[in-house]
Amino acid sequence: MSKDQKKLLGSRLRAARIAAKQSQDFSAEVLGVTRQSVSAWETGVSTPSALQLGQLAVAYCSCAHTLLFGEPFTAVELRELLSLDAEKRPSRNLV
Repeated sequence: MSKDQKKLLGSRLRAARIAAKQSQDFSAEVLGVTRQSVSAWETGVSTPSALQLGQLAVAYCSCAHTLLFGEPFTAVELRELLSLDAEKRPSRNLV
């Protein structure tokens, strides 16, 4: 994850925490980490693990995808992609 991506994630984490009306201390207690860890995530110095990101999403009544990418998750059904002409298909690797 690049430095800019870490900062964007951090700003989204901070905004979600504030929207959920939680303090860094409370968030840290819920996750079992220090307040300094929460602060480091919010400033982009470090990032939470995948498990911690999921826990933060639950604690903030948010979605991990939204926290990571800044947009709501949109499910894509494989049959919809397969029904599109090859040139109209999005250029994503489906695994």
